Amino acid sequence: MHHLVMFSGGIASWGAARRCVEKYGHENVTLLFSDTMIEDEDLYRFLHQTADMLKAPLVILADGRTPWEVFKDVRFMGNSRVDPCSRILKREITRKWLGDAYGPEEVTVHLGMDWTEMHRMDRARPHWEPYTIDAPLLWKPMIGKPQLIADLAELNIELPKLYKLGFQHNNCGGFCIKAGHANFKHLLETMPERYAEHEREEESLREYLDSDVAVLRDRTGGESKPLTLRNFRLRLEDKNAQQPMLFDEFDWGGCGCFTDGE
Repeated sequence: MHHLVMFSGGIASWGAARRCVEKYGHENVTLLFSDTMIEDEDLYRFLHQTADMLKAPLVILADGRTPWEVFKDVRFMGNSRVDPCSRILKREITRKWLGDAYGPEEVTVHLGMDWTEMHRMDRARPHWEPYTIDAPLLWKPMIGKPQLIADLAELNIELPKLYKLGFQHNNCGGFCIKAGHANFKHLLETMPERYAEHEREEESLREYLDSDVAVLRDRTGGESKPLTLRNFRLRLEDKNAQQPMLFDEFDWGGCGCFTDGE
């Protein structure tokens, strides 16, 4: 039996990979990373450094397109509910590689979920059938991100830059269509140039689609309507705006590339 770890470049997937290697041996483990082409540059450093430490082979897949290029090709703006970028750049490319490499009886697929995400396992299983999935961080004793961060420090492995900047994930360079207001506010504050790139891409796609669509939603006033990254930025920059109307400070959203689907 072989063991395939969905290796996203985050600390949870590293923790899952480490547990797999400790239990099954590095010769029986493969690390699989799907590149969206908009990753933070420090993700690749962490990816290769931890893979070398684990002594497990690292396979990198790439469609060659960015999420914005996918949105244009499918003529649809991704959002928190429908994610063509995750489907095409993550799930489909991974499932094709998996189907070509292993039969369902030959491999177990491991996901980097800790005890705070146990509920996502039930959502994930239908997407992986007929393959078996597991979550090594849920093995007893369960391990959470604080312990994993401490373990990385003991190993003298630097935490990925996005975590040090305060992001809750290390995917897509801090951008994610499943992210919420709080995440995009943080992206604007910590990496304004990167925010500006996504703002331009969104405006370009809106023009191409000739449609009032946006990544974010404005739910003030009891209704839900598109909230563009440009208008979201202007709202935050407006010194006279009422603070409660600016954004949902608790809405960080969440990445679910391999657990949620269209």
